[in-house]
Amino acid sequence: MVHRAIMFVLKLQTPRGEVVWERTADGVPARFALLAGCSSTYQSLRCAARLADHLGCPQPNWELAASRLGHVVACHPEAFADKSRFSMDWYYPVLAGPVRGTAAKERLDSRWAEFVEAGLGVRCVSDQPWVTGAETCELVIALAAVADLSRALEVYADIQHLRDSEGAYWTGWQFVNMAHFPPERSSWTAAAVILAADVLSRTTAGSGLFIEAGPEESVCAPADPAACGCAAMARG
Repeated sequence: MVHRAIMFVLKLQTPRGEVVWERTADGVPARFALLAGCSSTYQSLRCAARLADHLGCPQPNWELAASRLGHVVACHPEAFADKSRFSMDWYYPVLAGPVRGTAAKERLDSRWAEFVEAGLGVRCVSDQPWVTGAETCELVIALAAVADLSRALEVYADIQHLRDSEGAYWTGWQFVNMAHFPPERSSWTAAAVILAADVLSRTTAGSGLFIEAGPEESVCAPADPAACGCAAMARG
C-alpha cells in the first residue's frame, strides 16, 4: 500500500523536483505545486524510505526524489503558488525538514511578528485576526525541531485558552469579535495539541519524528543542478 501511494506521488513530481498538488478526475496533473504540501511530501518520502529499509527492500529512488524535492522547497520559492498569507507556508518547510539550521531560525524569525499574537497563538492567515490551535501547535513542533525550546514552550502555553472545561480544544479564536471560530472542537486540533505535547515532553518513541525529519542544515545542494536551474545560475 505504501509503495503504491509513493509511486502515485512520484508520478506528479516535475523534472525540477516539486510535486504538483493534485491529479484531476480525468487524470490531468495540476499546473502548480504548494509549498506546505511539498514540505509534507518531503517528510513522507523520507519516512517511506526508512520504512523500506527496515523491511529490507531499500528504495534509493525515493531518497533521490526526497533530496530533489527538499532542495526545491529550501531554495526555489518560485516553484510554488503564492500562498504566503497562510502561516503554514511560513513554518512548514521547517516543520517537515527541508529547511534546518541557521536558515530555519532565520525563516521563523522573518515573519514572527506577522503571524504570532502574543498570549493567543498563531494566525491562520496574516490578514485576519484569527488564531488557530492546530497551526500554533505545528509551530511549536517546528520550534522544537530547531531546538528553540524556550519559544516552543511559550507558544504552547499561549494556546491553552482554547481548552474547554472538558479538556477538548476549540479550533480557533477570532480576537476582534471575541468568539470561537469556527464554533467547533475539531479532532485535528486535538491531534496537533497531543503531537506538540509529545514533542515537548519526549514521552513516546514517536516524539522525535519531526525533529529527525531533516538534515542538520537546509537541503541546499541540488540533487540535479541542471533540472532545477542552479547550474545555469552558477554559470551566470
